[in-house]
Amino acid sequence: MSRENSPPYPTATHFTVGFSSHRLETLEPARTAMAGHEAVVLEEPPTAAFRRALADPGALEEYLWESETAFPVFARQQLQVLRHLTGSGSQILQIEPYLQRLLEIHELLADGRTPEDVAAREDLAPVYAMERECTAAVLTFYRLTLEAPFPEVVTSVQVFARADARRFRLRDRWRAAALEQLAGRFASVYVEAGYMHQALPGELTQRLGRTGAVRSFYLLEEYIRPQLGTPRVFGPGDELTLKYLFETPLNLEAAKELAARSLIYIKLLSQKEMAPTPDSPFPHTAEEMTAARLVAPLTFPDCEKLFALLKTAAPETCRRQVRWYLKNSYGHDPISENPIPTTRTEDF
Repeated sequence: MSRENSPPYPTATHFTVGFSSHRLETLEPARTAMAGHEAVVLEEPPTAAFRRALADPGALEEYLWESETAFPVFARQQLQVLRHLTGSGSQILQIEPYLQRLLEIHELLADGRTPEDVAAREDLAPVYAMERECTAAVLTFYRLTLEAPFPEVVTSVQVFARADARRFRLRDRWRAAALEQLAGRFASVYVEAGYMHQALPGELTQRLGRTGAVRSFYLLEEYIRPQLGTPRVFGPGDELTLKYLFETPLNLEAAKELAARSLIYIKLLSQKEMAPTPDSPFPHTAEEMTAARLVAPLTFPDCEKLFALLKTAAPETCRRQVRWYLKNSYGHDPISENPIPTTRTEDF
């Protein structure tokens, strides 16, 4: 039965989109935000291993092995939070149609099916084509970082950002369509969403009409806004991707500068999981704010000079070198001075 021909829902479903990341520091804010919702929707494809791990702590290792998560400590602790929520009556769902199709593609290829077989599937073809485009862009970027002049590396960043923006748009469109089916089934639904899924609330609102209402927020906004005046730290690469996603007017030089800064920004961030402490309750976010302040003053020529210096350096060393560069080149230190605001969410 189509939405148009279906009977009216007795009550509107209230959707809460919580923008977050798979960092340990977000678990406590997420637990608080999820509490009281009849359903909690995770941003991942449904798997039997997850259902078993949710019901049985003894199945945790199997789930971690099968999911190949890049954040194993987060996954362990998140399951504890989710088990508590199920005990309080919340239903835990996994909904991410794009990733579900991608998982099916991987399974088909592992079973010996050919790329042509996958591309012939109407439901899988858009994902297969999108992943080919994005993977090709990433591989080109990695190749160019080893051998090409800096302007060519920057161009490859822009090419990937455009492809990634199209992928985010497709993911959000499909996920909104799947979430729409929950309208009328639950009075309240919490939706886990990564920071880059900025199109999801709008896509969902357009679909729901009178069957639901959507509000969105950032889990760590109370910590970030007093320091930056924004609800979330968007790095220059994220900012570039979001501008492409929403087709925000952007001149060529501004796009190149964002792409150039992104190459320095990513060198300043740790990849390992960092646990919150009383002295540093949000270590990843604090590191991102430091990185954003450091790269904000950098021009394209600055980034070109620094890119060659930072290629093999560890994040802590990179932060020291950029700070030293700014002191010697411009006579100021963004870390010890007033914070430099990053782009506001409202700009996209």
